[in-house]
Amino acid sequence: MKIGDCVEYNNEFGIIIEIPITDDNGKYLSKDLLVRWDSPNESDIENCLGNLEGLLKKVKQHQFKFIK
Repeated sequence: MKIGDCVEYNNEFGIIIEIPITDDNGKYLSKDLLVRWDSPNESDIENCLGNLEGLLKKVKQHQFKFIK
């Protein structure tokens, strides 16, 4: 999976996003790949690793309702 991929899990759709992790001085340390689910709640974000790892299905295209 990479940033921008459209994914599906249990008939819910989302998009892979990245949130960079920085130290207190703003120096880039690493990044987390997350899923932003297509819901009215903009903070409906979940880590790709852990429970979802291996369960997400990449889909070619999906008409998002809430993600622009």
